[in-house]
Amino acid sequence: MKRFALLPFVAVLATMVICLQSCEFFKKGNGDIPNGADTMFFCAVSFHDSLTVVEAEVSQNMKVEFPQPDATGVLADSIRAYLTKTIANNYFPIFESGDTFDVSCEYKVGEEQEYLNAYARAGMSRMVAEITQMAGEGLMAGYYNDYSATVESQTDRFVTLVETHDIYTGGAHGLYVVSGQTFRKVDGHRMGWDLFDMSKKAEIVALLKESVKEYFEVETDEELEEILQLWDDPDTPENELENGLPLPSAPPYATPEGISFIYQQYEIAAYAYGLPSGILSLEKVKPVLSEEGRALLGLD
Repeated sequence: MKRFALLPFVAVLATMVICLQSCEFFKKGNGDIPNGADTMFFCAVSFHDSLTVVEAEVSQNMKVEFPQPDATGVLADSIRAYLTKTIANNYFPIFESGDTFDVSCEYKVGEEQEYLNAYARAGMSRMVAEITQMAGEGLMAGYYNDYSATVESQTDRFVTLVETHDIYTGGAHGLYVVSGQTFRKVDGHRMGWDLFDMSKKAEIVALLKESVKEYFEVETDEELEEILQLWDDPDTPENELENGLPLPSAPPYATPEGISFIYQQYEIAAYAYGLPSGILSLEKVKPVLSEEGRALLGLD
């Protein structure tokens, strides 16, 4: 039986609260921008929806900061392209059959709210369909899916956005994902591991390792090894503590203070330890940066 074969939609009770906001404010990042330098201003659009499905709550909250509608140029285009893609991909198919909800919404500058609404409503429909199916199989759990993409920092050289995705679809706990994206102002290029000179991977890993020790408040490799959950694999020796650490799956991102990194839940440690993360200071990270990385941070 296809999992998309739903119980009658009358199972959805008529309890619904929706709040769709238009562009609510303009803002800029918190970096140091010299007088006269170009500053990009952003406009936040949001979606809030909750309803009751066969006695279980389904809720959705989204907040995304787009370049303001009159912003033009390669940087604005690059950020908009990234945000529209991540919004469209935010609600992956959750049916075993692979069924999806068609979203017929073409993005147009100035219509960010309409675009967000279309995909957010599709996300609600997916959650309602899944939870209704689960109820028909004797299972019951509330669902929520919260997403945000907001400006973390801005300097005269770059803009960094940070995304958070908090989702629960049953089970002992939900999934919380955080990642950053840095956009170079001069050409809109999205930078990640190219911030670093990857020929110096051993030195980069050593810096990560020291920062992770600070996160866990330990001092020795032995103490760290008791916490981390790594594995032996001859094809990926970096996943063994004696050889360092695996690089985070999420790209590093630039801030005025240095380079931030973050490991996701379960990536190197148990769920209870959260998301191991830290900032590699400008002084520490400068020797292992690429030429482009040094230029972006004003260290060239």
